[in-house]
Amino acid sequence: MFTFLDLLVVVSMVLMAASFLASVLMFLVKDKRVQRICFYITVALSIYICTVGVRINRFGFEHQAAIAIGLAVVSIAALVLGIVRRNNDKMFLYARTASAAALILGIVNALLV
Repeated sequence: MFTFLDLLVVVSMVLMAASFLASVLMFLVKDKRVQRICFYITVALSIYICTVGVRINRFGFEHQAAIAIGLAVVSIAALVLGIVRRNNDKMFLYARTASAAALILGIVNALLV
């Protein structure tokens, strides 16, 4: 039987694995369509992880909640940059890098620290 703590560990591991897979595929795959799909998945996971970080750290750990809000702003800015780019691959690379960094730092802030 699984306890609630076991389920929490399983969910966090699945979330980390999905985040790692989306981040790696975003940079390794050459197809632009798959890159965009992985980019949107990465941004969605980043925003979700940042909201989890805010909900976990809002009482007693205000500095970590502020970091989570800042990372959510970075991921939203990356989303806007990824949408606004007009066939500019360099701007899309910046957007992908910002979204991956926000995702990794959000995981570290919410789940590992």
